Amino acid sequence: MRIVAGKYRHRIIDMTNLDSTRETQDSVREAIFNMIGPYFDGGICLDLFSGSGAMALEAYSRGMDKIYINDINKKALDVAINNTKKLGILDASFYNLDYLSFIEKIDIKFDLIILDPPYKMNDIDFIIENVKKLLNNNGLIVFEMSKESNFKNDYKDLYLLKNKTYGIKRVLVFKGVFDE
Repeated sequence: MRIVAGKYRHRIIDMTNLDSTRETQDSVREAIFNMIGPYFDGGICLDLFSGSGAMALEAYSRGMDKIYINDINKKALDVAINNTKKLGILDASFYNLDYLSFIEKIDIKFDLIILDPPYKMNDIDFIIENVKKLLNNNGLIVFEMSKESNFKNDYKDLYLLKNKTYGIKRVLVFKGVFDE
């Protein structure tokens, strides 16, 4: 697996090789980042169900200032930590929490939130309603899910920008539109 673009372009990172995680293919990761903008001008990124951390590392490579990486699986988080070290990234924080505990604990607003929970966690609406409180106005949520997943099309304070299918995966991109 490799970083697709940005300052770490073509650098190889490790996969988790765990049955409990599924890596986002390089081509799908590239398509997602082409959807949300090829490069960022700063910002803070959260990868809430990180696995190897590939999505957060891609965002950092493309210009995010800081990344927060969380995974409930300690082995997956260790791979993300090692990938971050391998790239020499110092602006990263790591958490080994279930996602609701992370949301409760953290007091930061993010410009980009990446969600790729296990497909068996099919309560898309519940996850979005809980995580959106961590999003900055005009920030983005990228949600990867099974293409069969059900979700409502209108969430208070979120605008659905993209809804694309890649094989067995659906990717939704939301923009935060909070009243200030």
